This record gives sequence, structure tokens and C-alpha cells, in this order.
Amino acid sequence: MSKWRARVETGPLCPICPSLPFLPTAGLSGGRDTMAQRGHHLMMMLVWLATWLALARGETRYEKFLRQHVDYPKSSVPDSRTYCNQMMQRRGMTSSVCKFTNTFVHANGATITTVCGSGGTSASGDLRDSKASFTLTTCRLQGGSQTPPCNYNADTSTQHIRIACVGGLPVHYDKSI
Repeated sequence: MSKWRARVETGPLCPICPSLPFLPTAGLSGGRDTMAQRGHHLMMMLVWLATWLALARGETRYEKFLRQHVDYPKSSVPDSRTYCNQMMQRRGMTSSVCKFTNTFVHANGATITTVCGSGGTSASGDLRDSKASFTLTTCRLQGGSQTPPCNYNADTSTQHIRIACVGGLPVHYDKSI
């Protein structure tokens, strides 16, 4: 008998593992498990696994902020219109509906995060205004249709920004000021 199988039969690390039908030792602990009990345990394990996978693949509000608003160093493209069309698509803002407007901040995440502390001043609620100016590219949907393919116009500027912070991290880009 293998070392692993002996451990499972004498005292599993996982209390529900011996009752799962796909494990090699399932049902060897006296034959009291019924098919209904095994099915219930399997269903619970599958629900737990699906929940865990969903959480593992999700992004935090901070990660979403970085994906949607931070491009540092600025990606190299031939012109600003191409920049917006490519970046909006690459960052997942044109998959089923074209996002109407989005601003990319050309600074690293750590520099932007300082706005949540000493690098910013309170505006209202969880909103903070930056003390420093940032280089920005604002992409605006061109035309009236919000269905792909999406075409954007670009405006570049250097301005202060207003962001929302939660737990010392930026989670929402509000506007340039």
C-alpha cells in the first residue's frame, strides 16, 4: 500500500476527501457512504472549486484601475489616434461595447498612488486631487455607435488628476483638473 493511500485511510488531511468518489480510497473506510452522499460531497467540492476559480481570476479595483488608466512608459505607436484605438482594445474596453471615454496616465503606478497620500489633497469623500501634473492621453469615442469596431480620437495634455482612493490605493479615475 502506498504511503499516500495509507495516510488518507488512517487520517486524511482533508476531512471530506475520503468521501469523494474520484479519489482512489473513496469508500474504503467501511462502506457506509452511499452514492447520494458521495454526489453531495462532489457537488460541494465543485461549487467550492468554481467559487475559488472565479475569485482567483477576478481583478481588484486597484488592478482594474491600473489596467484601464496606467500606461507607463507610454506605448509607442505612430500617432495618437492609433494609440487610442490599440490601447482601448488591448486593455479590454472595446470587447462588447465601446467605452465612451478613457484617460491613460503616463506615470508608474507607485507615483500615481502617492496621490492617495502626501502627493494629493482631499477633494470630497474618497476623491483626491494630485499636487503634481501628469502627462495624459484621453481617448474619446468617435461617431455615435458604441458597438465595435471602435474608433477613437485622442487628446494629449499635462494636467492634475482627481482620483478615488480606497485603502491607500487608487481605484477610480474621476477627471483631469
